[in-house]
Amino acid sequence: MLSAIEKSFGQLLDPKLRWVVLKSFGLALVLYVVLWLLMRWVAHSIPHSDIGWLDWALSWLASLLAFAAPLLLFPAFFGMMVGLFLDEVADAVEARHYPELGVARGTPLWSGIWSGVKFLLLMLGVNLLLLPIYLILLFIPPTGLILFYAVNGHMTGAMYHEGVGLRRRSMSETKKLRSPDSGRVWLTGILIMLMGTVPFLNLLAPVVGTAMMVHIAGALRQPVMPPAFPGTAPQRVA
Repeated sequence: MLSAIEKSFGQLLDPKLRWVVLKSFGLALVLYVVLWLLMRWVAHSIPHSDIGWLDWALSWLASLLAFAAPLLLFPAFFGMMVGLFLDEVADAVEARHYPELGVARGTPLWSGIWSGVKFLLLMLGVNLLLLPIYLILLFIPPTGLILFYAVNGHMTGAMYHEGVGLRRRSMSETKKLRSPDSGRVWLTGILIMLMGTVPFLNLLAPVVGTAMMVHIAGALRQPVMPPAFPGTAPQRVA
């Protein structure tokens, strides 16, 4: 695990990875500005009442939401954007550390887009459902944070594993091969989430996370033998 972290951060100086960070940051920034403008429009569209304190409270909450929502969602947007460039990151890592694998077939563009959108919607939906529990656990620190990182780390690890696996495997095989590395995949997802909630470090989290998953998911790197007889399924080398 420590070796994977060291290799992933050590490769950030690779020009290919720097370019991915810049492209992803630019696209995520555009989404951030659009969301910020949308939230401001919502804040100014709230109808006024005849109750002064209520108008003030609603205006204050709307302004706070307009400021905080884009900041909270920025890592998710950035992660969604990196999903478009996951192949570039994984290709660079494999070319340096696992050249024997050869060139992956890659993930189709629309599959990458859908994977990113699915990840964003899943995170939003699950966290909205758990919001009441998060609020209750605020009074029992640090259980709320533990639950947040455990749940979101599981989803994040699964998403990154799926993204890396689909470059060479089918969906069913990718899911099956997650089991041997499930603990490390989950822990990697938690580390990605931790990086994603640290200012400035969150800009590197998706790229570093993809690189880490290439190193961590050893089962995905095992070669597939051709079928022994026509009509039989390929066998994975033990």
